[in-house]
Amino acid sequence: MADRPRGGRVGVYYPLQPRDPRQLAPFARLAAQHADRLWVGQSLTLDTHQTLAYLLGQGISPALGVGLSLMPLAHPYQAAVAARSLAALSGRPLTAVFGTGTPAFQRAMNGVPYDSPLKAAREYLTTVSRLLKGVPGEEREAGAVATRLDPSLASVPAVETGLGVLRPGMARLAAEHADVALTWMTPLSYVRDTLLQVLDGGEPGPRVVSVVHVVLRRPGRDVARAVRLATGNHLSSPHYQRALAAAGLSLTGNDQDIAQKLVDHGVVLVGTADEIASNVGRYWAVGIDEVVLNPCVLVAEGPAEALRDLLEITAACRVAAEPRMEESP
Repeated sequence: MADRPRGGRVGVYYPLQPRDPRQLAPFARLAAQHADRLWVGQSLTLDTHQTLAYLLGQGISPALGVGLSLMPLAHPYQAAVAARSLAALSGRPLTAVFGTGTPAFQRAMNGVPYDSPLKAAREYLTTVSRLLKGVPGEEREAGAVATRLDPSLASVPAVETGLGVLRPGMARLAAEHADVALTWMTPLSYVRDTLLQVLDGGEPGPRVVSVVHVVLRRPGRDVARAVRLATGNHLSSPHYQRALAAAGLSLTGNDQDIAQKLVDHGVVLVGTADEIASNVGRYWAVGIDEVVLNPCVLVAEGPAEALRDLLEITAACRVAAEPRMEESP
């Protein structure tokens, strides 16, 4: 595997589907002041892109990452327009990461699941990327249109396109076609020993971003409960179960046992701010460019405690990143 440049970037993830765009505002302000990027996922409540546009209209303008957006919900042309719109409105480069969703979700949206999620992802991502780069299509692909976006906006900040990556098949696809590979809820050992081996393929591959759940230990805090509430929905999905099993993590036992396994395997980083920052540094050291902090306590204890955790951890990460930045050419 070729050497990767060391990272040092830290992002902030807002893991809920907001019912009011103002819910997201304090997290966006924190990201603008203390992190490299604000990340949000797919929302089926308020549209993700419109919510972020609202924040930009309020003068809150962090660098943005949308990851991941579910492919069955938007035609690739609309996905490209939405991504470029946010880049134009913010005046800053945008990262747009896509995923196929579960077979059940694909069936609910399209009537049938994808015959091949990898083929569907390749066609979707390459179409979105081609449109954003102003390259006309030479043939009609699944859901694609042989046209360009309006070239009058060709000078807006760039949009990175990427794929959510859990297993080697999608990692291989990202290595060939994506600017960014986004990992989620996967232990560092699995990212390093399995995914990076595929993503690099003998030369530096796409920029790798890892979303990592974090919890600060505080007196009286029920860490196990925070972990369960933050991860439960994903743990019920077969594709996450398979990815974690491949990483050597068995999801057997009661909820308390599973929460402890997630902590023991580093799926959730728990400790003081300095301890968490030290573990974030381990991601950077193996070539992860950006570690995105997902605050477990948001659901368990509310936004004030989540913001308190994020403020302390981002500050510690900044200190941890300083020597790395000084070493960079």
